[in-house]
Amino acid sequence: MSATKLLVLGIVHLSGGAHGYQVRSELQSWHAETWAKIKPGSIYHALKKAAADGLLTEHAEPGNSGPERVLYRATARGRDEIVELVRDGLRRTHDPDMLNAAIAMLPMLTRSDAIAHVSERVARLEAELVVQAEGWENPNPGIPEHVREQAELWAGHARTELEWAKSLSKRLSEGAYTMADDPGSWRTVPDPLQMRL
Repeated sequence: MSATKLLVLGIVHLSGGAHGYQVRSELQSWHAETWAKIKPGSIYHALKKAAADGLLTEHAEPGNSGPERVLYRATARGRDEIVELVRDGLRRTHDPDMLNAAIAMLPMLTRSDAIAHVSERVARLEAELVVQAEGWENPNPGIPEHVREQAELWAGHARTELEWAKSLSKRLSEGAYTMADDPGSWRTVPDPLQMRL
């Protein structure tokens, strides 16, 4: 649910306001159902829940020859929540859906903030790999040998993710991407509706 919440809030905010079908269309164009496991029904649920929690406002608008439509806009609390969710997704390991959502909303952070949280992910992955290596030196005899393959698979994923995180940190340090504190970011564009997602 956190990945869906982050992506829904982020799209509403970056677009300056959106209807549910616009959020759904944008996420479908990003193929978020594949990398964040988002289902269309969960998008509408996330919008309603975020509005109930004060993270979005709802504005009824007349529909085109049909029922009223609801326009959602992010509140200040909603924008703060987006930033916290991106930070959490960057530093939390073992949650690929949340990591993918955080990457999609990475420009919501300042450059130094993004680097700090990616660096925290690096440190956590390095620590987890050390613990696992110690486990291989003194294996639990009660664990079947074939089950140990799962640990080796995870270690392979962790090593690959570690290389990627270090590379991302380096790219951010070198100025890659337009971050929240850069000219042209979502914070410096006067009309968020003119910002392309």
